[in-house]
Amino acid sequence: EMNRSILTDMLGEEFDIIEAADGLEAIEQIEKYDDKISLVLLDIVMPNLDGFGVLAKMNEKNWIQDIPVIIISSENASSFVERGYELGATDYIQRPFDTLVVRRRSLNTIMLYGKQKALKGLVEEQIYKREKEQSLMIDILSHAVEFRNGESGKHVVNIRTITDIMLNTLAGMTDQYYLSPSEIDV
Repeated sequence: EMNRSILTDMLGEEFDIIEAADGLEAIEQIEKYDDKISLVLLDIVMPNLDGFGVLAKMNEKNWIQDIPVIIISSENASSFVERGYELGATDYIQRPFDTLVVRRRSLNTIMLYGKQKALKGLVEEQIYKREKEQSLMIDILSHAVEFRNGESGKHVVNIRTITDIMLNTLAGMTDQYYLSPSEIDV
């Protein structure tokens, strides 16, 4: 409780704080507010469910990809630090902690994840745009083939679909012929 109070005093002016007294309550809070949480400050030693259990649950629910975790703990054994990183922690701050260090690392982590989300959105947008353009190009080519040769333009679309299914099936059956999604599209 004292550590939570100290951290709230350090960060309360800049952030809205949600507190949890133990690991199980932390999981409940993350589940309740997952889309509003920018950062989790997590101790290792907690009642009911320790910090490693919280990290494992965050991995199981795929929250760790969107919610960064900084471990703040007095546990400084390299095995604890290593296990925290293996479970997806972004950073590790040892207690006793310095206000400036906690603030700066928290802000840096939030900014990094914000930029990562923006970049992910940009990539998804580009992929969607590319798929739309490819689909449009196939439609145009199929109409051109149909107009020019009198053959069915639907044939071109069907060939594309069959080729896509065959290559995805091949890629899923064996790793002998590695085909990335972009290579399959081409």
